[in-house]
Amino acid sequence: MLSPIPPRKRDVDDLNLFVSEVMTRNIISVPTNATVKDVAELMRENNIGSVVVLENGKVVGIVTERDIVVRYVAEFPGRTPDTVSVEEIMTRDPVAVKENTGLMEAARKMVEKGIRRLIVTNSKGEVVGIISARDIIKIAPHIYFILSEKLRQARGRPGWGLV
Repeated sequence: MLSPIPPRKRDVDDLNLFVSEVMTRNIISVPTNATVKDVAELMRENNIGSVVVLENGKVVGIVTERDIVVRYVAEFPGRTPDTVSVEEIMTRDPVAVKENTGLMEAARKMVEKGIRRLIVTNSKGEVVGIISARDIIKIAPHIYFILSEKLRQARGRPGWGLV
């Protein structure tokens, strides 16, 4: 068996980063009555893969590209995107972390829950950003890979994990 390779100094520094240092602060959001068409246009215009859904200023959901494919395309055949509301396809109560959460913990939460995005809140519970697996992979690819691989092994599944 091979002995583990000691982490490089930069890798150790990556483990000390907070979500707030990596997250995207400019959140694109829509109300619950927005349509799938509205969301798809926002995603295209802003080159993003998700839109946060707000109701009375509070996060009630998130719509991702996957939600559009799995929940809209597969479940509403014959309905046009301008007739389906995001409320019908959104992922309700998205997982959130505090802005002072460590990058390793955020990655662990994503891997354990099988998700690729986390809403980021401040100490008052207000939404201040969003962090994606892609954001983490850009900064510290080893963190996400290691956690994905450990989870895969724990579940006894073949493959490369969620990345």
